Amino acid sequence: MDPLSITASIIAILQLTSKVIEYLGDVKDAPKERARLVTEASHINGLLLDLASHLAEGHLKELWYNTIKSLAAPNGALDQYKADLEKFQRKVVASGAGKVMHSLVWKFNKAEVDGMLSRMERLKSLILIALGMDHQ
Repeated sequence: MDPLSITASIIAILQLTSKVIEYLGDVKDAPKERARLVTEASHINGLLLDLASHLAEGHLKELWYNTIKSLAAPNGALDQYKADLEKFQRKVVASGAGKVMHSLVWKFNKAEVDGMLSRMERLKSLILIALGMDHQ
């Protein structure tokens, strides 16, 4: 996968993350997990912006670029995060059909949220490691 393709994937994930964060802000009476999801998604957004910026610079070290390619590989960490966001969005659309956005209710159980938070934390760690490798 070339840097341009990886950057395009990152941009798609950034857009999807923004939609999910927007939804989370509109949910009423959601449990504390909502705030945790917003925080983690916002952190990942910032890291993905940094990652896209490094890719756009074009001065890619081979080891660093290979690490980024592994993140962007099919079923890699970025794909898994995107799949979580898409699943989240589908569930939101299905549960919110015909309702006013501000009256949406929380439709996620603790296990779903904990799994998503765990995968988000893993992705953050992998991106931080990759960004750190770029400075070595």
